[in-house]
Amino acid sequence: MWVYSQSSSTSAITWMSVFSAIAATLTTIFMGALSDKLGNRKTFIAVGYVVWGLSVVSFSFINRDNMSALFGDANAVLGVGIFMVVLDCIMTFFGSTSNDACFNARVTEITTSENRGKVETALSVLPLFANVIVLLVAGIFGANAQLSDTQKSQISAGESTASFLKMPWFYFFLAFGLLMVIVGMVSIFLLEKDKIAPKKDTKYWSNLVYGFKPSVIKKNPKLYIALLGFMAFNTAINCFMPFYMVYFQNDTQYGGAGVGSGTNFFICLGSILIAASLLAIIVGLFMDKIGKMKLLLPALALTGLGLLLMYFSHALWAYIISGILMMGGYLISTAILGAIIRDETPTDQVGLFQGVRMVFVVLIPFAVGTPITNLVFQLSGITYTDSYNQTSPAPTAVMFLVALGFIVLALAPSLWLILREKKNPKVLVPSSKEETKPESDKTPHQP
Repeated sequence: MWVYSQSSSTSAITWMSVFSAIAATLTTIFMGALSDKLGNRKTFIAVGYVVWGLSVVSFSFINRDNMSALFGDANAVLGVGIFMVVLDCIMTFFGSTSNDACFNARVTEITTSENRGKVETALSVLPLFANVIVLLVAGIFGANAQLSDTQKSQISAGESTASFLKMPWFYFFLAFGLLMVIVGMVSIFLLEKDKIAPKKDTKYWSNLVYGFKPSVIKKNPKLYIALLGFMAFNTAINCFMPFYMVYFQNDTQYGGAGVGSGTNFFICLGSILIAASLLAIIVGLFMDKIGKMKLLLPALALTGLGLLLMYFSHALWAYIISGILMMGGYLISTAILGAIIRDETPTDQVGLFQGVRMVFVVLIPFAVGTPITNLVFQLSGITYTDSYNQTSPAPTAVMFLVALGFIVLALAPSLWLILREKKNPKVLVPSSKEETKPESDKTPHQP
């Protein structure tokens, strides 16, 4: 919403999403392997969160007025787009170091196949609860993609939407940036000491490409098929997620839902996020007992149904019901696929596979899903003209149909996993509690 408030451009959102995915993937590959070699994840997590929080605060200074002062009004949108992409990549480096590379690896190491369904559900639901908090705080500060009715009455003559919204967003970024700094500092004391041993005898540069070797792929077929399924699924999610809130706030004349930026917006999004999270929690409590594979196809079907209904929705109650189904299916599917990937990840080489996971789950979905949707927006011909008289393509409901197409693609690898499970129900994956051989005895790390 911040990007759209300052650029009124879906293209800026697309480029930021793509470059952020590239930065996240490269960071995870390099820093995941480094944390494995050093045997240190706690320091990377704590320091990463602190610097991550500081970079979040600095994000608020990339606004339309500052870019106009630097480059002139004609180049302000371009300046906003470029600087936001660059700063977002810097922010992503620290975020991915702490979260994607190290925290994610640590979770895999301390969980087992018997409890990963619950843990993965919690990890997928917590960001949704965080989004509820974000929406509440954004509402308090008045941080929106577009002006609310109240803000329209407060705006001064000649003042632009971007200028009016920059201060609400500054307070928003300040609050959450400082919160992340505090979390990083507290984690120094709360996180247990790393139990993984440094791997001094391994070859760092060779380990960077370890998970992409054909021999490794051949040894771990279920892992890579699961990654393919997750790739198709996350591509579907990235077809609409970067534009989701903007779509709700935009007027119907611009192809949006017309919910606005006021009370209805917070009721709609809040109801969807809370109900979807509760649905996922209920399923997550029984996921490990029922079996992940038995729930995979129903979860994908639930997501697809929600996407289809979202496309045909034209009333607030319809958006809420469709959104609950769509986001509930998204959370459950994410938990299932994430747990399967953790089950199939070799426990003595967890850090080496985090970059592989990012390529399939983040990089390709962002690089494919978001640009395809943005292209569809451009072809639709529906545009939005901002207060600077600049015209850009607007998000429309067609993004839900594009996403549905990728959900269908996710069915093939999912069916393969289910059939493989029926043929060989006993998955021989070493427990995280089991001892592993000394690293020097393992041939995969040899150059």
